[in-house]
Amino acid sequence: MGVIAISIPLSTGQFDPNNFKPVCSASDGLYRALQGATQGIIGPDNYIEYGPLIAGGLLRVRLELCVVESFFNEAVLPFVRQNGLSWVLPLHETVETFIAGSIFALATTFILVGSTKIVTVLVTYSDLLVGAPCRLLGGFFFDRAQEKPVTLDIGAGFFKTRVFGPPVPLSEEKLWRKGIELDKPSVWEVDWDNVSPSKYPIILTSGSIKAVGESSKFVRKVTEAVDLFVGRYLVLIASGYLGVKFLHFKIFPDFPF
Repeated sequence: MGVIAISIPLSTGQFDPNNFKPVCSASDGLYRALQGATQGIIGPDNYIEYGPLIAGGLLRVRLELCVVESFFNEAVLPFVRQNGLSWVLPLHETVETFIAGSIFALATTFILVGSTKIVTVLVTYSDLLVGAPCRLLGGFFFDRAQEKPVTLDIGAGFFKTRVFGPPVPLSEEKLWRKGIELDKPSVWEVDWDNVSPSKYPIILTSGSIKAVGESSKFVRKVTEAVDLFVGRYLVLIASGYLGVKFLHFKIFPDFPF
């Protein structure tokens, strides 16, 4: 009877898996946006024909994002508001702080390891479709307005070669062969004294477009770094955290006092 009584609160109401309906407003908004973009790209007729396949794929993307959104909005944040953060690494480990920290570490690991991949894919495709064109077009007109030559270098160090544009000075090419890169001015520096005022609007407009592309690139790199950290190190960190919690709770319960 005791086991049944304990299990009832966790099996009814909002904790019943059959009745659990997480609130995921951000994930729903993204799902609708992707749905509309897909319909606009392939056309209404093709969308109707391939609707089940498209909807199935988009719903699974929405589901993965909803897992993260719901976990933090409906579980983590309310728990932190109610109990604070004293359970993370308390001076005196109790049953309550040990259970809270262990469950949080395990749940966070399982959820983030699976969901960050979806976020990385979405950000990568967004950068490919929006960021890269902004960088190419914005950068092209930004440099042309300053009358900079069009150049294309491939490789790095000893293998660096200019395939398009004016030839590289011999002194700089020798440094390339030695693997030494010259310090070059920032790509955002503009010599306003040598730029015609009539080209100011082009520089400002193309610079803004280029900034959008560079911002997209920065977000993509940060997302990839987070995904790499989660996939490679989060499990190790969570395991170490659980080990510390266990030692503090069972072996050294009164440490440091």
